[in-house]
Amino acid sequence: MPADWQLPPGVSRSLWEFAADRELPSQESSHLGQSPLLTFDAQLVPRWFSTPGPLVDLGCGSGRSLVDFAAAGFACTGVDLSQPSLEFAAQALRDRGLHANLLRANLCELDQLPAEQFDYALLLFGTLGMIATPPARQQALGHAHRLLRPGGRLALHVHSLWPHLFIPGGRQWLLRDLVRRTLGSPAAGDTERAYRGIPHIYHHVFSLRELKRVVQQAGFETLRLVPLRATPGPPFSGPSSPSSKSLGQPSPGQPSPGQSSIPAGHLVLEQTGWARHWRCTGWLLELRKPSG
Repeated sequence: MPADWQLPPGVSRSLWEFAADRELPSQESSHLGQSPLLTFDAQLVPRWFSTPGPLVDLGCGSGRSLVDFAAAGFACTGVDLSQPSLEFAAQALRDRGLHANLLRANLCELDQLPAEQFDYALLLFGTLGMIATPPARQQALGHAHRLLRPGGRLALHVHSLWPHLFIPGGRQWLLRDLVRRTLGSPAAGDTERAYRGIPHIYHHVFSLRELKRVVQQAGFETLRLVPLRATPGPPFSGPSSPSSKSLGQPSPGQPSPGQSSIPAGHLVLEQTGWARHWRCTGWLLELRKPSG
């Protein structure tokens, strides 16, 4: 186990332990499958990225997205810090007769990958928030931008700070975080909580202003910004045209790599109205690298 000063840039002690755990990859699919928000990601992003092309999954984990996109004909590359996760992803691909290039690397240090070789990039499931310190998160977004061809697109999912309004002790945390933001502290937005058996795992949550700033600084244009929160919706009435506003049974013929499990019932995922960015638990973005 390396000393703290030996950890790679952007990697917290808790993330290092998370990446080294050999049990977690086998549990990832069932764990993430319980989240309607992440299932929504898995259904909506393929509607945005519907034409096969070279794709890089930054923080691919055990291959949840890689398998689906590879099955749909995309030429996939998966990058993750966790060797156990990459081994699990390789087996999941082999089990389906699929292939993807897999690389163990820190998302802040991707100079070994040539620039402008991908049409699509994924940075999903809150992965950006697991990177410690603002400079390291900006480096990761910068690499995503560098790896995309002009006109290439990135799907990004991050978590919002505002759910702290509704959890025990959350409002006191928000007040302290407001002070940190006012003072320009680099620790503003940083949280620690128990996650999948690892205590005090680091995770950064965003304000909308911060999110827009880091995306712009990385050189991206925002095509879509979807505020997400799982709330009960009206009974699902049957097949309809694809919509980013709800999660029910998928429309027949809708292009979607693989098959994702869908929770029973009907949930409204996209928040609307003037308070939508305050009520949401996070945002799903479609970003584009400018062509010019």
